[in-house]
Amino acid sequence: LQGCFFTAFVEHLWQDAEAMSPAADPNRLRVAELYCGIGGCAAALGSAAVVACAVDINRQALDVYRRNFPHPTAVATIESLAATTLRDWQTDLWWISPPCQPFTRRGLRRDASDSRTQSFLELLARLREATPQYIAIENVPGFQGSITHSLMLNTLVDLGFEIQERLLCPTVFGIPNRRERYYLVAGRTPLRDLPPPTVDGRPLRSFLDREPSIELRVDPEMVRKFRHALDVIDPMDTMAVAACFTAAYGHSPIRSGSYLQTPSGLRRFSPAEILRLLGFPANYTLPVDLPLVKGWRLAGNSLSVHAVRYILSAIPELARIPRTETLSLIHISEP
Repeated sequence: LQGCFFTAFVEHLWQDAEAMSPAADPNRLRVAELYCGIGGCAAALGSAAVVACAVDINRQALDVYRRNFPHPTAVATIESLAATTLRDWQTDLWWISPPCQPFTRRGLRRDASDSRTQSFLELLARLREATPQYIAIENVPGFQGSITHSLMLNTLVDLGFEIQERLLCPTVFGIPNRRERYYLVAGRTPLRDLPPPTVDGRPLRSFLDREPSIELRVDPEMVRKFRHALDVIDPMDTMAVAACFTAAYGHSPIRSGSYLQTPSGLRRFSPAEILRLLGFPANYTLPVDLPLVKGWRLAGNSLSVHAVRYILSAIPELARIPRTETLSLIHISEP
């Protein structure tokens, strides 16, 4: 009974979303953005496709998503989406960015036995009943070669998909930020061969806030304690490259991102600076009352827009996704 109630609840959310959905455009793909977070895929697509629905269980992430995109959204677990619901969306592309912890050292690499993988495994089962034209997936490099990865490939091959896989880092696009990730794009019709990435090198300092908040300053005692383990970079170094920012940035002092050396001591990167490095558009906003720790978590869980746009361009209908300006300051907006 509880499961039936939740399924009905999700279908109700979708009906509300459908009422707000843009009119069908036969010239643009319809996309289901699953595990959407704050909208990295939507930012990459821009106006090149219609996001029919964006789904995530994180209400705070969806609040930020709705501030920036007009697409219909639903607060739901992915495993709660019935095959009939997925079919009713009539989407051409599923963008899927499932939890990465089961494939990381910190997550103990439990792979398919990790409860956080179950929603993705159930989604693979749904594929046999509600098969879109295209699939695109993002995860950490440790996903490749995992049991879950093998199950996914077997499912896609059985369903007749053509598959392309890549490990991509923003540095190949000239972005001074390390964030290597696994990407897959698959189609039931032929895909394009991807050209070499376009390099548009910009120094790290061009991504930084003009007037950084004093809240970003690092406690000198923490610096003294972890100095030899901190990744410290000089913002004036034209070759500086920031480490990967994780959801633990601001909470875990090491192996979660870089720190900037300033005349007054070390400071952290702001969430807006991280989003700029990830390639979010200049008009993307964060709520003014969003705590720093939550902003770091949301940014750390998001996507490299540059890499997503590149991998999706293997889909013929998305061969020329318009690029958006990212260097203007992402700003904090009033609630």
